[in-house]
Parts: sequence; C-alpha cells; structure tokens
Amino acid sequence: MISLNNDLLVRSLVAMPNNLTITKFQQVCEITSRTTAKELLSYLVNSGIGKLLGDSVTFSQSDKLDTIILAMRKGSDAHELSKKLQWQDFEIFASILIESFGYTFERNVVFSSPRVQIDVIGFYQKTALLIDCKHWMKIYDFNIAKFSLNQIRRASVFLDKRKEIDAAIPIILTLHEYSCNFFEKIPIVPISKFKEFLQNFPFYLDRLYSIQRK
Repeated sequence: MISLNNDLLVRSLVAMPNNLTITKFQQVCEITSRTTAKELLSYLVNSGIGKLLGDSVTFSQSDKLDTIILAMRKGSDAHELSKKLQWQDFEIFASILIESFGYTFERNVVFSSPRVQIDVIGFYQKTALLIDCKHWMKIYDFNIAKFSLNQIRRASVFLDKRKEIDAAIPIILTLHEYSCNFFEKIPIVPISKFKEFLQNFPFYLDRLYSIQRK
C-alpha cells in the first residue's frame, strides 16, 4: 500500500519546497511509474501536505517538515532522513513552529567578544528560548553534556548582550529521538515533539534550566 511505503515518502522530500508539475515531481523523486507518483501525491495531499491544482503541485517549507515528521512516525530511519536536510532546513522548521504559536523569532544570531552563534531564538514575553539545532547528529549520553554546556554558555552571553530580556532558556533540538527528555534541566526535544513542547513549556518553567538576569 502507498500509505506504508516509507521510501517514497523520503524520496518526496527532494521536491520540497517547490511548485512543479506532476511529471517534474516524478522525475526529481526518481519514481519510475507515473501512477505511483500520482498515488504518492494523493497520499500526501490527503495527509495535509501540499496542494494539487490540475497537473501541478505546490509544497511549502512547512510541508517538508510535516513529511519528515510523518515519515519518522511511520518508522523511517532518522539518519537517512537527515541526509535529505540542510542545516538551514532544520532552523527554518524550528522558526515555523515557533511562529505558529505567536512567538517572534530570530535565526543565526551572532555576537562577537566573545564570539557566539545561536541557531534559533524564540521570544516568549521577556524570556528567550535559545535553540541549538542538531539535525545531523544523534544525541548520546557521552556528548549531551558538551552540547548542553555550550548552549548554557551561549545563553549567558546572549543575556549579557540583550538587556531587554529577563531570562534565557537553553534548548537542544534534534531530529533523532533521545531516551531522556532533560539533561540537568536542559530540555532535549525531538523535532516531532517540538510543537507539543512549545505549547506546554510555560506550565513547567520551574523544571527548566533558566538563566535569570541579576
């Protein structure tokens, strides 16, 4: 059944975001059968991904994110999915989800003295969510401490530079699932659960590592 063919879902990612004909979609996804290509498109559209109009299909950046999440829920390997992504994709996905909850955001924020680069920042009132995007690397127990400490350092520098912000919360966002939800109160959030995290985090702020302005 088309609904169970994870390989086709992964192939469709190369066509997103884009506006292209069904023939072009078939070509870029390297699907030999036009019937299969049309069935795949029907499945995607029925899943709320993409818009079909006549002989053309339009995919947005958020459609690419939804396809990735769908493929992961259906058992696709996260490592293989990561090969289809650029680092910019993952940062854009995070920004899309942040914006969908009415938060403002900034991407690729760079400070000097000391030099610090922050992938994505979401702003909830006067609290900043500082997000380190790890789409390409699986999180293990041996490297999570390093990632977390680096993000704490970035959060401290950010809070020192941006006087209008009262608190900064370091967050690790990953494509891969991780066995723990937190590392010493720093949330480790898979992209598939980021929307849920954004929806609920104001209710458990006391559980999160938060750097407060003194």
